Parts: sequence; structure tokens; C-alpha cells
Amino acid sequence: MLGGYTIGYLYYAIALFIASGLLILNIDVKNFQKSKQKKEWKVSRMIGWFNVIAGILTLMMNWVL
Repeated sequence: MLGGYTIGYLYYAIALFIASGLLILNIDVKNFQKSKQKKEWKVSRMIGWFNVIAGILTLMMNWVL
């Protein structure tokens, strides 16, 4: 760890959190809403927003630390 350089996969995880959350919100939520599946619509919306928020919070915590 000379010079403060590290090899890590945190940025890939952040990108995957945000990208998967946005894809869930754009694809799954619309499909469940069209087919009138309320429970699946609510759960996929919750999972999508959880992924987006987890990615943003992880990015913010990485900047702070």
C-alpha cells in the first residue's frame, strides 16, 4: 500500500447497485403495473429503490472515508 493506492471492487459494486436498481424500476415495475400485479409491483419497486439508495449511500460513504 505504498502511496495510498489500493485495488478494490467497490466502484464496480456501486455501479451495479445503481444500474440494477434503475433497470428494476424501468423494466420490472412497468411490466408488473401493466399486468396489474399489485404485490409484485410493490416488491419490485421497493427492491429497485433499495438498490439505488444503497449504491448512492455507499458512494457517499466512500467519499467521506
